[in-house]
Amino acid sequence: MRKILTVAAREYKAMVGTKAFLVSIIMMPILMGGSVIAMQLLKNIGEVKERRIIVADQSGILFERLKSAAEVRNQFVEKMAKAEESNDSAGQEEDDPFGSTSKGEIYRLENFSDGVVDDQKRVEFSNQIRNGSLYAFVEIPASATEAAPNPDAKVLFYSQDSSIANARSWFALIINDLLKTNRLKAAGIDPKVVAAASFPIRVSGMGLVQAASDGSVAAAKEKNEMADIFLPLGTMMFMFMCIFMASQPMLESVLEEKSQRIAEVLLGSASPFQIMSGKLIGTVGGSLTVFLIYLGGMLMLAKQRGWMDSVPLELIPWFVVFQILGVLFFASIFMAVGASVSQLKEAQTMLLPVWMLLMLPMFIWIIIVREPNGTVATWVSFFPPATSTTMMLRLATGQTIALWQIVLACVILIVATIMVVILAGRIFRVGMLWQGKVPKLTELLRWAITG
Repeated sequence: MRKILTVAAREYKAMVGTKAFLVSIIMMPILMGGSVIAMQLLKNIGEVKERRIIVADQSGILFERLKSAAEVRNQFVEKMAKAEESNDSAGQEEDDPFGSTSKGEIYRLENFSDGVVDDQKRVEFSNQIRNGSLYAFVEIPASATEAAPNPDAKVLFYSQDSSIANARSWFALIINDLLKTNRLKAAGIDPKVVAAASFPIRVSGMGLVQAASDGSVAAAKEKNEMADIFLPLGTMMFMFMCIFMASQPMLESVLEEKSQRIAEVLLGSASPFQIMSGKLIGTVGGSLTVFLIYLGGMLMLAKQRGWMDSVPLELIPWFVVFQILGVLFFASIFMAVGASVSQLKEAQTMLLPVWMLLMLPMFIWIIIVREPNGTVATWVSFFPPATSTTMMLRLATGQTIALWQIVLACVILIVATIMVVILAGRIFRVGMLWQGKVPKLTELLRWAITG
């Protein structure tokens, strides 16, 4: 036991006592959530862009209304831009009454009044879009304004980014609103009466009501849609990060010891079982250190922002259990692979299927979040390589997960981890002294089975 603890202490210090560990602690959240942070920081950077758009209105009645709506919208965009430049948070929080999702675009509409747009004109406008002198051109057919809706009528929006253009969404919103008003008037119905009668009522998603031990009933709280989607995702990614940051150093450590012949000295002082056990214990300790550092940081941030009511503290014990088992499961596999090869690129090739299994919940996370008690979510959580991340994803949704499923998943993962550690230990024992060619899969299986 003394030798196991000695190896564990050495591995723990090698993992958490370096500058690389501190850098990885800082960089990993940035890499994992960098795209979201970058979008928030860069969404308002840059000057307001003018979009020159030619509108060919065959109906003859929509262009002026579109132009008026665009001018009102442009004033709103310019106001928002000035508020951002002066850091006026009150001005930035004003709602956009015209439904545009882009704060950095101004639409300059020009009327095409030379008759029907033919193919020659379409080519000319398309060339102007390609050289940047024109952003888009729009064709509105005369049939669009008919009193009776024409299912074949279609407004055509031409631009290089037409499928994702904010301008296209804005045109669709305004044109349909104008056509609705025209049709109501043609039918002799006051649009204001229809608007008042059609005013929607908000349907709020609420949590469940719960009675306290003293008999009092706590009022249900309104749930946040974005939090319900991305909190489980963040919890799953956090689990993945803890497993990754613990398992990857094991691969590099074993490869270094093998390539520099340090393993031969270690095996002269301790058995393969003692070395591997010590490394796994040290790795678990390092992963728990990572967990505690990030947990402390997240709790401080939540307390500062007033989010403590949304933090699922009851998940922490289960997170620790599944993290320890997940680290033991994958770290032992990484160590076995590291002992079997001589170069990192060979190890990466062998570990690709392992990474795919670990990342399986990431491919179907939205399905699991929407139906955490569904068939897919339930069976994937009983699949040992994906159990840790899947169970935390399911638990973080806040929906009731049957206790027997959590316990069964835990038992399955414990049994699978014990088997993997034993099999990986046999491969580790042979592989640490293996030199030369990379062993084939059949040889690895023979080592794992016969030792």
